Amino acid sequence: MLYARLSVTKEESVSIARQLLSCRRYAEARGWEVVGEFIDDGVSATASRPEDRNGWASLLAATDFDAVVIWKVDRLARRVLDFLHADEALQKRGAGLVAVEDPIDMTSPQGRAFAVMLAVFGEMEAEAIRARVRAARAQLLKDGRWAGGGVPYGYKSAENPAGPGWVLVKDPERQPWLAEMVAKALGGATVNAITTWLTAAGAPLPAGSLARRKSGATAWNRQTVEGILRNPVLAGMTPHNPGRPKSAKRADPLAVFRDEDGEPVVNDALAVINAEQFTVLQNLLDARSTPQARKRSERVPTSPFLSRLVRCDDCDVFLCRGTNQKRPVLYCPTCRQTMSRSSFDPYLVDRLLAERGAEPLGSSTVAAHWAAVGTSDTARREILLTQLESLRVRRGVVGRYFDEDRVLLRWRAAGGRQLTRQR
Repeated sequence: MLYARLSVTKEESVSIARQLLSCRRYAEARGWEVVGEFIDDGVSATASRPEDRNGWASLLAATDFDAVVIWKVDRLARRVLDFLHADEALQKRGAGLVAVEDPIDMTSPQGRAFAVMLAVFGEMEAEAIRARVRAARAQLLKDGRWAGGGVPYGYKSAENPAGPGWVLVKDPERQPWLAEMVAKALGGATVNAITTWLTAAGAPLPAGSLARRKSGATAWNRQTVEGILRNPVLAGMTPHNPGRPKSAKRADPLAVFRDEDGEPVVNDALAVINAEQFTVLQNLLDARSTPQARKRSERVPTSPFLSRLVRCDDCDVFLCRGTNQKRPVLYCPTCRQTMSRSSFDPYLVDRLLAERGAEPLGSSTVAAHWAAVGTSDTARREILLTQLESLRVRRGVVGRYFDEDRVLLRWRAAGGRQLTRQR
């Protein structure tokens, strides 16, 4: 087996193709037969464990292999504990781990000790990179410059008149809309009401919005509006969450860049409201951020097919059913990540029938039972439950189309749960 991973494609990175080519040559030189190749592209080894990656999980699900060839140890893991768990999983299958660039031999105590040392250095390197990035960002913020990332609504980046780099300035086209949004929210308007108003009034969407690129429409959604109202830039402050892990809940809007005395650094030229008003605004939003906050008469019924089946991988809570712009979604009540069901449901059905359709279920098969229940989502849910070990969804890139890499799906072992008939 060959395995390759890459987090971000850059010129200096060793691409997936180059990694696999090196692994193939290594196997060929030793007369080994390559029976499979697995990759995880665009996946960080720091932010994800090997067993949570689709490529590595698929490799472990395969059979009849004696060794896994990787380019370097840090392609598999950048944490010592993750590396040891991955190696243990291979040992249980009677397979060994081989690295092309790192001369390791996991069959001897000395080789295992050397491999652990390499994993330690990989973890140290990852931490050093994080420290450099944090230090560079802190210096940019200290100099009053824009550190990059998504430009907040109502603002734009401009060349720094006082030196190199860029600074944030108000966007004259969107600033009036931003000020009115904030005023309405402080006046007691709900996020849903503000969203409806923005759409009806034809307010310009955030620059580069996916909705505008796809259809030219100006339809807003409540997640976008709430994100805008929670940005500390409204009070002239800069969001600053050094070292916040991806698994953390929603970013704390009061976690901002501070001076040596611990006081928030405020740029009055960017402020729409003051710090006290911003705190009041956050308290108002927190008081209303509950699932199904919309009136019952206004709620759109959604399919119960995945009711209490899918968990958020970051928060370990069940995703709730809901709608976004009248389209069915699953969303996390804690971190607010969403998953479109228009793509997610068919994807799960296709995998269920392709990968488990031939599995025995009762006196027949999964596929036969599925065909027999027709379009009943409740009955389909019961069939899915008999095959499902766990189903989790992790956060993805905002604005990206359906990304199956977000789906962490595990089937039950053969002969698992039986179908229970409804009376």
